[in-house]
Amino acid sequence: MSNQINGFDDMNTVLANERKIGGVIESDYLRLSTGDEYNNVCITKVELIGSALCSIGCVTEDGQQLIVNAKEVSIIYQPQHKKIYELKNQAFKHTKMNQKKKYLKRLFELNNGSHNPVFLEEAMLVIEDIGLKNVKQEVDVSAIYSEEKVYTIA
Repeated sequence: MSNQINGFDDMNTVLANERKIGGVIESDYLRLSTGDEYNNVCITKVELIGSALCSIGCVTEDGQQLIVNAKEVSIIYQPQHKKIYELKNQAFKHTKMNQKKKYLKRLFELNNGSHNPVFLEEAMLVIEDIGLKNVKQEVDVSAIYSEEKVYTIA
């Protein structure tokens, strides 16, 4: 996936629509005006007051959660919308992967035996986001995503 993010509006849109489109925003590095630099930062929140940017929330490779005033941001280098399994930030990847697995387990519990289109679409989105290999370790997805099934698009 790895789609380029072109500004704070894009970041806000991706974060607001996470459930519909999946993925997260990861930047190669974030540099503050103080000179502090953080590699592989995941952006978790973009705070807007009206149309004015107020602050951004992010998680560093060490798992530190930062809330940074927008005026303190010097550069956010190469922000990209990525699937969770593609993240370089292992701390955030682990946290987000566990959240999505827990959500997927609950989704399967609530829809046990029912394969309505809404459930299938949401389950497939979560599976694509965290990777089938990672899901199979903890969740039985054979009912909707078996290796024997071949999906064709007409």
